[in-house]
Formats: sequence, C-alpha cells, structure tokens
Amino acid sequence: MDYSLQAGDLRLTLSEDARAVRWSAAEAPLREAAGADFWRLQMDDGVARDITVKSGSQIGGHVVTATDGEGWDVVYSGLRDETGRQYAVEMTVHIRAASGQLLFSATIANNDAEARVNELKLPFIDLNCIGDTMREKDTLYRSFGNGQRIVDPWNALDRAHSEYMYSDHHEIWLDMTYPSLASMAWFGLESGGRFLYVGRHDEIFRTCTLAAGKGPRNGAPRLLLAVSHFPLLAHGDKETTAVSVVAFEKGDWRTGSALYRSWADSWYAEPRKPKWVRELSGWQRVIMKHQYGEVFFTYADLPRLYEEGRQVGVEMLFLFGWWKGCFDNGYPVYEPDPALGGEQGLKKAIAEVRRRGGKVALYTNGVLIDVQSDYYREIGYRICRKDIDGNEYREHYRFAGDGMLLRSNGYKSFVSACQSAPEWREQLLSVGRRKLEYEADCIFYDQIGGHWPHLCFDDTHAHGRRGDRENQWKRDNLRAIRELCSGDQAFGTEFVVDCYAPYSDFHHSCQYASFKDEESYPELYRQTFPETIMSNRFIHDERTDFRRQLNYAFVYGFRFDIGIYRCRDTIAAAPLYAEHVSRLIALQQRYGKFFYNGRFSLQTDLSLPAGIVHTEYFHGNERLLVFWNDSANALTFSLQQIGIENVKLAAGELAFHLL
Repeated sequence: MDYSLQAGDLRLTLSEDARAVRWSAAEAPLREAAGADFWRLQMDDGVARDITVKSGSQIGGHVVTATDGEGWDVVYSGLRDETGRQYAVEMTVHIRAASGQLLFSATIANNDAEARVNELKLPFIDLNCIGDTMREKDTLYRSFGNGQRIVDPWNALDRAHSEYMYSDHHEIWLDMTYPSLASMAWFGLESGGRFLYVGRHDEIFRTCTLAAGKGPRNGAPRLLLAVSHFPLLAHGDKETTAVSVVAFEKGDWRTGSALYRSWADSWYAEPRKPKWVRELSGWQRVIMKHQYGEVFFTYADLPRLYEEGRQVGVEMLFLFGWWKGCFDNGYPVYEPDPALGGEQGLKKAIAEVRRRGGKVALYTNGVLIDVQSDYYREIGYRICRKDIDGNEYREHYRFAGDGMLLRSNGYKSFVSACQSAPEWREQLLSVGRRKLEYEADCIFYDQIGGHWPHLCFDDTHAHGRRGDRENQWKRDNLRAIRELCSGDQAFGTEFVVDCYAPYSDFHHSCQYASFKDEESYPELYRQTFPETIMSNRFIHDERTDFRRQLNYAFVYGFRFDIGIYRCRDTIAAAPLYAEHVSRLIALQQRYGKFFYNGRFSLQTDLSLPAGIVHTEYFHGNERLLVFWNDSANALTFSLQQIGIENVKLAAGELAFHLL
C-alpha cells in the first residue's frame, strides 16, 4: 500500500514501510532521483562526529493517519544507520497538506546514551527532473545575502565542490545559514513556467541551513534541496522542529516571494522610521583612528567632513574609530579619545554638524569582544559563544598600514558574545545610552543584524542545550536598543536579515548582492521586504567598474555607502566618483517620492534585450519604471503595451518612464 498526499499540483507518495518516496505533479515532469530519501539525520557519538542516518535505511517505520489535519505521521521507534548500528531515538515525521502546500516537521526524542542528535534535514528533496526536461533552462534562486540567481544549477553547483574537505563523492552542497548569511528562510527553483518553493516557517527563528546540492561529478542527474534543523539533542532531550514548506506553483520566483511574505506578515512589522532616515541618500563613512593607531581625523575635522559629503548630496557622517581604543580594538568599551579632542570636543563637533543640517551616526560593535580587554578577562570569557568542542570561536580582523608585519603576524583577536547573556544585553544598552548622551542622531551596532552563523554549545548560557535558539535573545536585544531611541533618533545595524529588520531603521549591507556581480539578484529581498532601507557596499575608490557599481545601487534603491580608501579619506579624494554619485543622488531626489517614500515591486512583465535591467517603484497610484543598460553596447527597445517606443540607451545609461 502507498500513502499519497496532494497539495495543489504537488503530490508526495510514500511506500507502506516509509522507505521509498515519489514526487510528482500533474502536467509537469517532476520526479525523484533513484533511491531518493525524504529526510536525513546526523548523529554524533563523540568519536564519529557526523553519522548519517537515512530514511531509506530504516526498518520498522510505519505510516499512520494524522489526527491534527490532512496528512500522515511516519513513526520510528528506533533508528539505524547504513552500517546497521541501532540508535535509541524515537522520531515521528509529520507531513501535512494545507493551502496548496506540503508541511514537514518532526518530533524527536533521544533516548540513546551514547549519541547526540545534531541535525535533521527535512525535507530532503532529491530530484531527477522538475518542470522542464531541458535541465539547463532551470534557475535556482537563493536568499543568499540580498539574493542570488544561478542558471542551470544541475551543472553550476559543481563549483561548490570542496575538492578535499567534504563528502563530495556523495553529494555536492551549496549552503547558507539563516538568520545570518541568508537574509530570508526560503529558496527555490524556476522550471518550465513553475516555481518549486522550499521555505522554513518558524516564528521563533531557530538557526537553520538552507542547502542546494547536486549529485557527484559524472553521476546521474540529481538536484537536491534541503532544510537542516539543529535540535542538538543529548540523551533525554525531546524537541519538535520548525515547519518547512514545499509548494510547486505556476509562475516565477515572485510566486515564492509572495508565498514567503504572506507567512511573514504574521510577525513582520515595519519599524517607525524618522523622516530623515526615509529620505536618507546615503552617508560618508570614515575611520577616525584606525586599529593600528593611525589618526586620520580628529573631532574638530567633523564639520569639514560633513561639508565635503554634503557637496555630493549625503547628509550623514558615519563615524568609526571615534573612541579611545581605536577601530576594531578594545571592544566593548567606547570612550571619547583625548587624542582626538576628548568628550567635550566630540560633543561640540556633533553639535556643529547638526547645526549645519547634518546627521551623525556613532559606531559600536554589537557582537565582538577584544580578548586583550579587561572586559574579556572579567566577563567576556564566560559569556562568549563556544563551538562544538567547547572552545571559543575566535575571529580575526587584521588591519595594517604600509608595513608587512601586522599583515601576517597579528593583529587583534576577538570572541563573539552570546546574545542570551544578560550581562551582554546590559552592555549593549549602556553603550547606547552613552552615545545618545553625545547627542548623536543615530546609534549604530555593527554585525548584530546578521554576523557569522555560529551555534553556541555552552549549555551554561540561558539557551541551555538549545544553541539554535540564541536568535530569540538577539531579537529581544535589538528591540531593547531600538526602544532607547525617541523622536528623530535612529537605530542602524549591519547586515540585512528579515527577522531583525523590524527593529532597525536602516541596514549597512555586508553580504552578497550589496554589490554587482553576474549572479547578484537583489530583486529577491527587495520584492519580499521592500520596506527595508539598505545600502550598497565595498566600493572604496575609483576602481574600473565604480560607475557600474553605483548605477547598480541606484537602480535597486540602495543608499550610498561612501567609504573612500576603506574609510581612510573623504569623497573629495575621488573626484570622478564624487561626480557620478552626485548625479545619481540628484536623480534619486528628483524621483524621491518613489525611491524614498515609495515601494519596490516588480509587477510588469516586459520583454527586454539582454543587458537591460528593469526595476519598478510605486507611490500611490503612480508607477516609476527604471531602465539601466548594463552592457557594453548601445541598446534599443520598444514596449508598446506601456507606451514606450524606440528607446535607445548608451552603455551604462539610465532611463525613466512614469505610468
């Protein structure tokens, strides 16, 4: 007997013993790979640290009718790996159909005295074909950074081969962890006019990994999509994972975006942004005193720096390294530096910039602790994140001047604070209160809006053995920091991640697609959460492609992050950059009701020549279409359905059309 479950056009069929799985869809060639699993578990006995347990290797699993909705429960009283080793782990996989979607979760009880349950891949989707038998036409969309678009993943994912470190002879994986380097918890495949959506819908935002993979080199065609949950279950622990969602619908990637946003509306609320933040064109980012002690600016220089930025249209100064300890040094203690002008000098300079109409944002780091600091020796060693072996995660940000010594032999080591520590929460708030005493317009916390995807294994922390739940405390910390601000005071963070976005007025981007390359696809995040104010990143001088990179930022409505010579100088040192960014900011302001007070939404399907990028902004009943020729040649196009005839754009040129 087989057990089938239909969700919209998608059908999942399980064999009676729950070992064989079949994927199918009406009017589409969707089918599984030979011997496909539908879940996989990773165990750890302290010696063998990554033991794979597959659904297809189980004996004794059985399928029962669900009592809490349409679907099935697959019940296992114990598990076994491919060698035949038995584990005293009870697991029930819950599969439900609702609103045209298949929902997957699992309840796991670890009764094994020797092994820990670290990870569950659920669903594990292993396909031979999706919606088009011509596989090279398929496109993978990932919420990596602001968005990534990979054409022909059946072949393109070969580049994720580790060559040495991983089991690439089994599968080759390209992974991203949420909430961190992945800005949203969904991804999917466009194939044959349909979109295969995979998302993790979890309102407590436990850490997970979204992975796309393929079979080994020279093997039969296999494309894999999986969501890894990290229950970290020791002996006696029990946990129910978050729900993962699979849907297969007609349409393109926007179908997935709409599906995810529909779920996110249950928890997402746009923060109250001051008017000056909504209309922010960007900022000038400078390091006043660098990590290795070089002074670039004093507090008395701030009015001049502001005026130089104002000449190109940016009204905010974004100050790094303004404290006594130097940039990326001494965290988490931030005191005005006597060598730069002291506390009164800082207050006076901020007041003067504000008198002239400018804004000032003061930097602090929301995660890192300098291991050379008294704070680390007294508190930090205890509250920092620990890895799977109980060691501190160490991070190194090594800056240098003209010499070679610091580049290769130092300099600076940090640990990262666990956000569940009450001492860290108070430290974050204490620093925020002090910055506001200096009358800063904005308090900014670096890295806390994303940071690297470290699970904390220190069970003495408030999260206990559930290190995947640290994000609950991080969101509470962000909320508390935001509540420090009143009136026109603003709160900014680094990284763009949806579950943190409700607490931040703007985001200093530091992830994929905050710059242009051939797979950058910021449409993915901008379409799903158009309310988020974010910047571009990594354009530090007049490099060969700087105009292209600035045009890219403009078209997608990014705010301009101006950090000349990696924040060591001002825009005055880059006159060609200054000329171009000034022109783009003037255009943003000309169409300000769309770029600053409108809404990004790609709703018009247009047939455009390759190389023409198109975005859309709505304000009330008005629509602004933006076109950019991102090619090396002049291109001409007509769009009669919206009244556009024979538009000719030179290479790099922009055009606008109001509807």
